[in-house]
Amino acid sequence: MSSEKTSEYVTLVSNDGYEFKLLRSAACIAGTIKRAMNPESGFQETTRNRMDFPTINGVVLEKVCEYLYYNQKHADSKDVSDMDIPPELCLELLIAADYLDDRTGSTRKRARACEECHRLKIKCDVNTSLGGTCERCSRNNLECVPAAPRLQRDRIQELEAQIQELKKALRERSSSVTPGQSPISLQENYDDAVLSFLDVRIPPSKQQELLYSFASHAGAAWPVVRLPMSLNDIRAKSPILLLSVLVYSVTQQTQGTELEVHDELVREAMYILGNEVIGRGQRSLELVQALLVASFWNKISQKGQQGSCYQLIQLATDMAIDLGIAGSSLQPSPVAYFSMHEDPNSLEARRTWLACFVALSTSSISTRRSIAVPWDAHHQECLIDLETRGDMPDILLCQIVRITRLIDDVSSLLYLCQSAIFVDGNDRSTYATVERLKADVDAWAARIPPSLASSRTLKVWYHVAMAHIYEVVLHTPTNKASFAAPFIPGRIVVKDFPKPTHIIFPLQEALASLVQHCHAVIDTTADMDPALVLSLPTFCFAPTVLYSLFVLVNLLVASTDPTNTYGQCLAKDQFHIEECGAKLRRLTTQMRTLDPTMSCYTTRMFDATSWLEQWYNDYTAILQRYEAYSAGDVVMN
Repeated sequence: MSSEKTSEYVTLVSNDGYEFKLLRSAACIAGTIKRAMNPESGFQETTRNRMDFPTINGVVLEKVCEYLYYNQKHADSKDVSDMDIPPELCLELLIAADYLDDRTGSTRKRARACEECHRLKIKCDVNTSLGGTCERCSRNNLECVPAAPRLQRDRIQELEAQIQELKKALRERSSSVTPGQSPISLQENYDDAVLSFLDVRIPPSKQQELLYSFASHAGAAWPVVRLPMSLNDIRAKSPILLLSVLVYSVTQQTQGTELEVHDELVREAMYILGNEVIGRGQRSLELVQALLVASFWNKISQKGQQGSCYQLIQLATDMAIDLGIAGSSLQPSPVAYFSMHEDPNSLEARRTWLACFVALSTSSISTRRSIAVPWDAHHQECLIDLETRGDMPDILLCQIVRITRLIDDVSSLLYLCQSAIFVDGNDRSTYATVERLKADVDAWAARIPPSLASSRTLKVWYHVAMAHIYEVVLHTPTNKASFAAPFIPGRIVVKDFPKPTHIIFPLQEALASLVQHCHAVIDTTADMDPALVLSLPTFCFAPTVLYSLFVLVNLLVASTDPTNTYGQCLAKDQFHIEECGAKLRRLTTQMRTLDPTMSCYTTRMFDATSWLEQWYNDYTAILQRYEAYSAGDVVMN
């Protein structure tokens, strides 16, 4: 019966079953224990002399008991140092202390001097009649605030820093065992490792949602890759392709991940692709498609470039040739002889090979290098077969292939990618080729199926093709390399442009046509749904728009130069540079609403056109000063 009466000792029990017996006087320093053990409370702990703590584990409760004895031992001492607390227990101890000492207001005993008394190193006498204010603070009309214990003053920041270090360490540890960098022992279940890595960052339910999003947005706008809508099917057959689509084809906001996680996905997806191709030597149609997705919708993380889309395109093309889907004229490498695709004439194989051509041709005109694999009879066979057997998305792809091939013809016949060959824009013989190419592009536009006649994407490509045709009016024997990407202010031709003494009539028409088509590219793009712009491939679409703007600015410079005759054909107010800049800024604002972190490189490229406004203002000021000088109104320094 004695165990059911008030005892000198009480037992505290942790949530994992550890029991600690200590003096009642020490235990009751904690307000929660004191109330539970008070005989007048009627709690059963009073007679059982035992108290359970379902939220405190044994390690923390042991340290609590040490603190209670430490507090009792030094209750009447002054300037007592804080008991040493292991940093890893600080947070849990603070939570436990808040639970154990939850008395409020006037019932709480002041355990420490107030800030003023602590600063002056004097005794702090709390007067309970003054509402918990010490006599000195009351006498001097000061706010009496208990001094924070060293644990709070010094340890909290240290603890927060350690938590951040732990998060960083966990993130690095997670990255260190991702499939792209995992040791050879983990390679047996490589696909499972890829899916596990993906599932931790994008839950399967979200993956299914993003799969639908790809089909209705990026996959519909640029149908180079077709995916099954069953998540289980694609996870089982093409996990690398799934990873590529979920990482590259959507914005970070659509992906639903934190920015750090998004960047990690971008980095690791590139590692995984590289490991598949180089480290593991894999070859498959799905891997070609994964490389193409990473190329067309290429991304960079916040820390910079994660892989060259130009190199990825070459890898995809070489792998496609090794798989035997490129036709009999392009033989696979010897090591790939036994890994050829089982059905090189399937629609999927033909679609993939045509997508490789689009990527290669775009790369060629962007870098102004000759195309690595020119159009041949097998390309034509794939195109006709896809138009015959394919569905509506395939028909759109075929139209993209056709206009891309025409731009490739423009590049070939006007030697855009051969800087050593000069085509004179003021030579009548040049315009026989120009008229032929223009007729081919117009004929393509006339044959666009009615269901695609309103496609703004195809309309942009029509005007881009025309701009490439008329680009020759800006060429000199030495400036052709200036029309390669990147299209930035530093590459604007300010001196090296044509200056014919007499302008032939075809050149006059060509100058006006070039302005017209550049404006049409910008106007059509500015009127597009920003969601569609973000869905179109980063590698193809945004650079073509920037190319048109770049050409327009170069033509402005050539026409406004006082020593050039182009000004006789084009007036400065025909270029509408300020209006073009305003339209692109409005589009960029709309895009940033959908992609606030600019995770899509298209958003970044359009945002970068902000240089135009300042450049144009500076250039206009220079022209005005020159005109004033020519009129004798100012003196040039």
